[in-house]
Amino acid sequence: MHGTNSHPTSAFGLGWTSLPAPFEDPNELFSLGRLQTDALSAVLRYQIEALSFLKSRREQDLRYLQEIWSPAHVNDSFDLWCSFWQDAFLDYSKEAGRMADIGSSIAAKAAKRVHREEKVFADNLAAQTLV
Repeated sequence: MHGTNSHPTSAFGLGWTSLPAPFEDPNELFSLGRLQTDALSAVLRYQIEALSFLKSRREQDLRYLQEIWSPAHVNDSFDLWCSFWQDAFLDYSKEAGRMADIGSSIAAKAAKRVHREEKVFADNLAAQTLV
């Protein structure tokens, strides 16, 4: 029995030795790099959107404070307060919708890229098994 392999699946070519090594193909490394790039891009887009929203909201907050402190609006303070909160709720709901749109577009792009790369990987794997 010297020189024979005692692994039960090696006779049929199904053992671990017939599987491709991880990251053997440079396309697999590029795929992981693109995945990380997409994730970082998504995080940065979210942060940019959130910061621009917060900037505009803080400007509106300051404007509200200036209006409510002015002596001309002493009698209108309740109306100012109501319109401020109405605008704030509308702005936050619009921003939530915008964030959802950004997330869905990023997910759709990532799904298309993963599907395209999966086809390439499957074709490469099929070509390796034929050779």
